[in-house]
Amino acid sequence: MVSLNFQKYEEYCSEDFVTDFYFSQWIHTPDNLTVSYFWENFLRIYPYKIHEIELARHKILKPNGFSSNFSQRDIESLWHQINVTITSI
Repeated sequence: MVSLNFQKYEEYCSEDFVTDFYFSQWIHTPDNLTVSYFWENFLRIYPYKIHEIELARHKILKPNGFSSNFSQRDIESLWHQINVTITSI
């Protein structure tokens, strides 16, 4: 079982997340329930980290700098939908 020790990540910026193996594992294998559980709980406790996490996700998935057309509002709406789904399980 994964220890839910979030303290390491409290002060992380997007660059720190990009270089973190456990975070990168979540981005590359979002269907890994153990890893997803950790990060979903992290975001419940630290919702203000969503922006840093989205920046890091973007850097990992699109390292060449190609940007999407998602606005900050789109991203927040998506996270809201994810959180609603998670809490209803």
